[in-house]
Amino acid sequence: MWKKPDRNSEGIAELKGDRKLIQKRKARWRFKLLNACFLTYTKLILKTCKFEMINKELFRDGIMFAFWHEDCYSMELILKELSKTYSHICAIVTANTRGDYIEDTLRHNGGEALRIPDGMEMKTAFKKMLEAVKQPELTMAVAFDGPSGPYREPKKLVFMLAKESQKEVVYSHFTYKRVFRLKKRWDKYVIPLPFSRVTAHFESLGTIDKKRLASYDEWKQEILF
Repeated sequence: MWKKPDRNSEGIAELKGDRKLIQKRKARWRFKLLNACFLTYTKLILKTCKFEMINKELFRDGIMFAFWHEDCYSMELILKELSKTYSHICAIVTANTRGDYIEDTLRHNGGEALRIPDGMEMKTAFKKMLEAVKQPELTMAVAFDGPSGPYREPKKLVFMLAKESQKEVVYSHFTYKRVFRLKKRWDKYVIPLPFSRVTAHFESLGTIDKKRLASYDEWKQEILF
């Protein structure tokens, strides 16, 4: 029987961040101005770009979903279409000001942000994320290479969460036509331009057991760019 994920569970509630502090930052005029610009641009891109999803059937409720950090914005954009079918998609983002903008873009496109403070001890962060991801219908989205890289070097976090929650790992890599790439950033962040073409290619890495996690360094090259 399908059970709706509990958005107010302790695990998810603790990953919402300090809401008073976040709302205080969002009340500043600078945030309001920049956020309005970001959301207006997002609406323009959604209206003018052509989006395509290859192997879309691999995406479903209750998976671990991963992507490269450079494709964060494109991932947020395809959520607009995915959220029409899939009910509870959460993405791990930082708890700082940068995460505030991402949180609002995610909400605009039908997703939800789970906030992880920079410098948080992994044991504490992992415990909270694990409690949230164990909800059967929740899909948790995580950047393979984390919030600060190194570039395209996948970290174990997504696979550790997948093992403990017994969820399949599905990921997306993107190809583009007409984009702007921030080459001076560590992740070479991609921003689609108006009337561009964005193609998301979905791939499955299957389930992760203890033995497979232990041999992670041997098979991580299976992850396509």
